Amino acid sequence: MVMTRRDPLAVDLAQDVWVITEIPQDNHPALRSGFAGYPANPRWSTAKFRAWKAGRELRNGLKLGTLTIRTRDSLLVPTTSVEPELPPPEPRSYRFLAPKQILVTEPAL
Repeated sequence: MVMTRRDPLAVDLAQDVWVITEIPQDNHPALRSGFAGYPANPRWSTAKFRAWKAGRELRNGLKLGTLTIRTRDSLLVPTTSVEPELPPPEPRSYRFLAPKQILVTEPAL
């Protein structure tokens, strides 16, 4: 049997939690089930059980702090690859801008 490499897909694991994975789309429910903490279904195939186990490992990694949810796109990533949060910009003073002045003149006759 020849195994072909699949293109990575973004999978929604839970509300506002995404992960990039090569797990086939047929096994995404098992992946979500493992991430949510549900027990494995004994009738699942080996592929579905592996997807469930991967979901469980993602949940454990999030709990242990080795994985984190990136704020800008809600993607589950390793903690080491998270970019540092930039501090919010300081408020600027706009006192140097003068309000618009309207010059009213009488029409020329």
